[in-house]
Amino acid sequence: MKPKMKAFAIMLVALTMLLVTACSGSGGNTAQSPQEQPKTEVSKEEPKKEEPKEESKSEKKELPAFDMGGEPVRFLTWGKGLEEGKSNAEDIRYKRMKEIEKKYNTKIEWITIPWGEGAEKIAQGALSGEAPADFVILDLYLAFPNLPNKGYLLPVDDLFDFNDPKWPKRIKEFSSFAGKSYGILEDSGAGAGIFFNRSMLKREGLEDPQELAKKGEWTWDKYLEMAKKATKDTNGDGATDQWGIVSYAPVQARQAVYSNAGSIIDYKDGKLQFTLGEPNAMEALRYLGDLYTTHKVAMPNRNGNFEDYNESQKVFNSGKALFVPGEIWEGSTRQDMTDEYGFVYYPKGPKATDYANPITNFTMWFMPANVKKAKEKAQIFEDMVPWDQLEEFRMEGFESSLQSPEDVEIAQALSEKVQPLYYDNIGDLGKKYTEAVLAFVKGKDTPESAIEKIKKSSQEQIDTIMNKK
Repeated sequence: MKPKMKAFAIMLVALTMLLVTACSGSGGNTAQSPQEQPKTEVSKEEPKKEEPKEESKSEKKELPAFDMGGEPVRFLTWGKGLEEGKSNAEDIRYKRMKEIEKKYNTKIEWITIPWGEGAEKIAQGALSGEAPADFVILDLYLAFPNLPNKGYLLPVDDLFDFNDPKWPKRIKEFSSFAGKSYGILEDSGAGAGIFFNRSMLKREGLEDPQELAKKGEWTWDKYLEMAKKATKDTNGDGATDQWGIVSYAPVQARQAVYSNAGSIIDYKDGKLQFTLGEPNAMEALRYLGDLYTTHKVAMPNRNGNFEDYNESQKVFNSGKALFVPGEIWEGSTRQDMTDEYGFVYYPKGPKATDYANPITNFTMWFMPANVKKAKEKAQIFEDMVPWDQLEEFRMEGFESSLQSPEDVEIAQALSEKVQPLYYDNIGDLGKKYTEAVLAFVKGKDTPESAIEKIKKSSQEQIDTIMNKK
């Protein structure tokens, strides 16, 4: 993931400090596309689904104070620390941070590094014997599977009670690797869907996808139908200059696969399997390929790399495209658009029963294995969270990126459908995936052939890294 893609995530880290924030992009392997969440070599069991927790919030309990003797608690992040005067949420968090410093006789320190360097800092700290910080924020795929496999992360099962309903309902599912919990987050309000040009929608006389979604009629067929009507040559020079869809194909491919009840990798019979060649996934990839090569409603990925993402954002923001797949945070990059925009789920494929929300850049806080006074620092982390105001803060974040109550309603619903992905950091699986998708959307291969070429080697890598005894 490029630093540019982290702009809104940085703001959210400062705004909500301890939350899971999702940003589009990737860790290099999928050329800046998000990832999938694994389990380690120790565990051969399929991840167990968490039973839904009670919605009622636990009463606020005052945790007992203790004296840290002035020893700091350090947070390593690519964003800035908490500052006053930026927002209501950050002011509240800043005030709470100062109360915590006094209560525990400590100092909260923020260490800022470029995005993507956190995992390396943890590894260096493991070798030197000195943890780079007490809490390090990482995209999930940069943590799993490598850091737990090497013993560089501290399991937190004994440090936090994730059965307490104040934590996100699925936190143990999100943070689990090899049967142990490693990640920490206070909120899981990440969302991937589609931005649409609301002004163009009205100009072209098209249906509102949010209204279609309410009726369960926001489908691949409707998406294609509307994209066809929007794609045109507006100035008569023989070249398309208004597109139905713009996107970086590997990002949209991921959404299409999961929108059809497919997957890139999944657990079967206790082992992680490469599942991109299975029927539901292949149906999605054929659909995606047709958007580019048969129907020609998707702007070509001319560069064949992440510059196509940047180009898709420019075209959409300039009002020359109807749809662009993306994540909620990207709304913050559209504030200067002349046209109005909206946000909706990615449409359902024919095999789906619900809308999907696959997220690769799903961030959590992790504790390096050699953190000192881990129990005390874990309590300080937990005590800093203003649990009774998280819903308000989440809404504030959504409203800062989206334009209408209907957009925010979609974002809220997506937070209940989060599906973190981590495939990108399993060997070079992410690179293989990206190259295969770009090959068939550029007409250089078929979806079937492109996936078949990477199927065997992908499974071998998964077996070596994830399924070894």
